[in-house]
Amino acid sequence: MGLVKQQVKNMVQGISQQPAVLRFPEQLEEQCNGLSNGPLGLQKRPPLVHVASLPDDFLGASVVPFTHSIDRDKTERYHVVFDGTGIKIVHKDGSVKVVTYTGAAQGYIQTPTPAETLKAVTIADYTFVLNTAKTTTLTADKTSTTWDTQGGLINVKSGQYGRTYQVLINDVVVADFTTPDGSQSSHITQIDTNYIASQLASDLNNAGYATEKGEGWVYIKASITKLSTRDGYNNQAMFGFLRATQKFSNLPQTAPDGFTVLVKGNNESNTDDYYVRYSVAEGLWKECAKPGILSTYDPVSMPHILVREANGTFSFSAANWDKREVGDDDSNPQASFVGRQITDVFFVRNRLGLLAGENCILSKTGEFFKFWMTTATNVLDSDMIDQAVPDESVANLNFACTFAEELLLFSDTAQFVGHSDTVFSPKNFRIDKVTSFDSIPSCKPYAAGRRVYFANQRATESSIYEYYIVEDVSSVKDAQDISGHVPKLIPNTVYKIIGSNSENILLAFSTLTPSRCYVYKYFWAKEQRVQASWSYWDFGSAQIISAAFFGSTLSVITKRNGKFSVEQAIFTVNTKDLPAEPYRVFLDRKKTYTIPVGSFDPLTYQTVFTVKATYGADVPNTQTYGACFSDGFYTTVADGTSTQTIRVNGNREGQTVIVGEVINWWGAISQLMVKNDDGKGGIQADASGTLKVSQIEFQHADSGLYSIRCAHDGKQTFEYTAPGRVLGASGNIIGETPVNSGSFAVPVGGDSRDVTITYNSISPSQVSLIGFTWFGRKTSRGGRSFG
Repeated sequence: MGLVKQQVKNMVQGISQQPAVLRFPEQLEEQCNGLSNGPLGLQKRPPLVHVASLPDDFLGASVVPFTHSIDRDKTERYHVVFDGTGIKIVHKDGSVKVVTYTGAAQGYIQTPTPAETLKAVTIADYTFVLNTAKTTTLTADKTSTTWDTQGGLINVKSGQYGRTYQVLINDVVVADFTTPDGSQSSHITQIDTNYIASQLASDLNNAGYATEKGEGWVYIKASITKLSTRDGYNNQAMFGFLRATQKFSNLPQTAPDGFTVLVKGNNESNTDDYYVRYSVAEGLWKECAKPGILSTYDPVSMPHILVREANGTFSFSAANWDKREVGDDDSNPQASFVGRQITDVFFVRNRLGLLAGENCILSKTGEFFKFWMTTATNVLDSDMIDQAVPDESVANLNFACTFAEELLLFSDTAQFVGHSDTVFSPKNFRIDKVTSFDSIPSCKPYAAGRRVYFANQRATESSIYEYYIVEDVSSVKDAQDISGHVPKLIPNTVYKIIGSNSENILLAFSTLTPSRCYVYKYFWAKEQRVQASWSYWDFGSAQIISAAFFGSTLSVITKRNGKFSVEQAIFTVNTKDLPAEPYRVFLDRKKTYTIPVGSFDPLTYQTVFTVKATYGADVPNTQTYGACFSDGFYTTVADGTSTQTIRVNGNREGQTVIVGEVINWWGAISQLMVKNDDGKGGIQADASGTLKVSQIEFQHADSGLYSIRCAHDGKQTFEYTAPGRVLGASGNIIGETPVNSGSFAVPVGGDSRDVTITYNSISPSQVSLIGFTWFGRKTSRGGRSFG
């Protein structure tokens, strides 16, 4: 027999579901309700503090709601909950905000599947809300004027001697005037353009056409079908306009108000055509849209807006989307989302973005409601962008997010990057296909720093992928399955991923486990990942309705026993969540309660109160609740009723007590075996022979009560409790946190393959496990031992 000793320096690498021989020594078999804090060890997760109760009818439907968070500033932080019938907005302090609906706006968000159908993005005080089931359309509204009734315009551009000026309507001469030959000095007044126009107007009036005369022009106030002119000067001295002209320079300096003309440009192309309309009020020709064409996106079918008003309330209404003001269907076509379902709404480079089918559509820079070109005469850098992704197969886009100054687009099976060498512009914006990884359309990717995390669904479980830029090759992107070593941990139907960059943590939620979230704790140092810890948190009786990180605080809306409340977990070490705490009490749904007068029974010499009285609501009778007094006294109760009666010796009337649901912090270490660093970043494990483990010693810091259990297959289970207080220790002070630092050794006495070693704590005090050391004897298959 040979003596063996091995030290595991930390326990912060989370769960691994690989075969034990492949695991790193620091990886565990199980980890529940733990926080893998790299510098401080394996701790208990932050407890949930009860902030406020919500109305019983907060959510009436049994559907899975769509939730969104608004983080406007340090004080304006909200949960936005869409239950398929309306909008519920809850401040982080638990106050419910008033939402008013304009017109039929509420109908836009009514759906039996809000979690699958609705999406949102917040820009300052505006939240754009999208119903992906709506097909986007144009209204029947058309541009304000038509050409059928505007009549014709004659522009006498120049006066020439000895020329005959004629106006023809339907190829019939209806007005003509011949200028003198210039043989006399008085003839000069007869080649004045206003004089010529007056003569032509007189003839037109005599022919039965009403006219209006301006500076060098005559307006024929009649609906005519054909207008032409002759001037004996190669038709360069006078021009007639019914609907179009070849050049803008042919138009008069002024014109009747609202008169509209198409400037044709190059006859071989329609792309340089544009329309102008004269405005008397502004005294100029202004570019406009072709008369009589559709101009307006139907606001009923487009994303709606939720606006935070100045008085603290919210309003929900259809948006006023900008109309088409210039061009026509060739020079300024409608956006490609018309006739399609918009699949995502997002914000990038000061533009509002929409996805529809295979197209990515970005609004004009700084104008989130404008999805038209600014002018038909030129393409501006700030103009809207509408591009399809390049792929050999149909690639309907589901999500978009910013990524390393680029735009990352997700379809079911591929990823695309929208980028530009400078600003995003229709001149240089391009989309390239970069990778092909499957992703589920029900869970929006989450961007954290220079990485993006997204979910992929397998047969019965889900994987979480990390998308990143390959180091030193900035144009190359890749993704890796960061949950590959826990393939059975995360169930399918992942619907939300949130995170905190300051805490280096991701949380994933699945509809199949509403009381749990799956935790990825990571840490990077000098571009090297030094921690990749997966575990899960179980919130007991709480069903998580909404969750959001506001800074380093996790804010959640929970449903317990049919009652809704706002709770929060603060990611701060060695803090007190409530003023009355003797130390940080690790209980969920934690709340202070002042024991009322009359609670003391002198006959039994006991103070009696109920957990129900603490919350003003029934509590789940399947859960254990605890009560911690300001002097450090702690007791638990689980009497199987909806009131949970607590009895404490002595008169405690008027005292403040911390009440909450007990958190079961537990985990199991991997099968012990001799493992050493292979010098290549991996481990070399020796699973041969037999390893008899005699003892295991856990190192802890600032820890209270916790237990170590050794369960032997087919034999007795032994449990050992590490004391939170050490009698006689100088720091053992009443009212202070009952913790100590040191080590706790327990006997094992069994084959490493037949014993399961677990740790757990249901006490309200903190526990930090740093690492452990085990001792044993190893025998080779041939009976030879080594040390």
